[in-house]
Amino acid sequence: MFLKTKNAKGHIGIALHDGGVVIGQCSWKNGMYSHPQVAHIEQNPRCLTAECWRSFLNQSSMLGSECVISIPPSVAQHQVLRLPNMQTSELKEAASWEMADRLGVERNSLQMDAIPVGSGGDVLAIAIEQTMLTELLDPLYAAGMRPTVIEPSCISAARTLSMLHRRQSDGEIVRAVFDFGMHDSSFMVLAGDSLVFYKHLKHNGLQLIDSVASHTQVTKEQAKRMLENSKVNDIEDDVSKAVRDATRANHEAIATDAMKCIRHYGVTNRGPLSTKLIVTGSAGWNPYLAKALSDACSQKVVSDNAISHVHTLPEEVISIGGWHVALGASLACLSQRRKRRGSDVTIKEAA
Repeated sequence: MFLKTKNAKGHIGIALHDGGVVIGQCSWKNGMYSHPQVAHIEQNPRCLTAECWRSFLNQSSMLGSECVISIPPSVAQHQVLRLPNMQTSELKEAASWEMADRLGVERNSLQMDAIPVGSGGDVLAIAIEQTMLTELLDPLYAAGMRPTVIEPSCISAARTLSMLHRRQSDGEIVRAVFDFGMHDSSFMVLAGDSLVFYKHLKHNGLQLIDSVASHTQVTKEQAKRMLENSKVNDIEDDVSKAVRDATRANHEAIATDAMKCIRHYGVTNRGPLSTKLIVTGSAGWNPYLAKALSDACSQKVVSDNAISHVHTLPEEVISIGGWHVALGASLACLSQRRKRRGSDVTIKEAA
């Protein structure tokens, strides 16, 4: 159970992400990814049969049967609760009753977990209906897979961005993270490899596409290509200016919410403030978004591929939306060790 070597072969990471599934696997060797593989399945995971899973996994050439499943807020309810200081078992029990009451369902119909975040008494409660969980897991079992861990996608993403900050002494290195996906987004603050702030946000990449399409009177597919081009085009041509004008209100709203999150974290946690803001996710990096975030939050804003261990990943990996969640889930085995601090992220074994 306890990892004693510096090298680790990851399990298969299965991330339910952006209307489909992203599967990934990698090794971690000498502070770098080794043999990373990522593939996208453009199907609703509820529609995937055991035969579908076997076919996709065989085509992807990923090894092993053990897998880690990462679940987004659209599948499992995410709620940040303020609870009194108590033992971990009591904390999870209190969170389960609170979530059942908020969702208006029977407590025994939910699969629950609770993760302390920060030092202000906040707890990230995760709840998923047992029937939905069974619907997702049964085809995997039938395909010969062995789900060992189920975790929220924010934990998988946080692990990806914390691979170089896993020592206890790294707890003073604080980074803000805006995970901006096509269907949802979240704002996190990481201290070392611990999640110390989390908030699910209403913003998503589809809203940017809708804004560009409405402003320029083009189709959504054309608007998507215009938005993609603005990420790599260093020269501000007419198309880039149109994208900037069309998405200005969206970016200002995102920057305002990010600023509120940073202020909330500063008030509720006594630790050091973040030194930079990392933008990740399938709808993430955009020069106009980066400028809006920098102006509002007064922090250096960087893309995820500017991080040294991410920068070494090949383009065919990071071009697939959700890669950061799938690879983070793949390396969950690195977290399966005894934690020294009660505030550290814990993992939950699959039922």
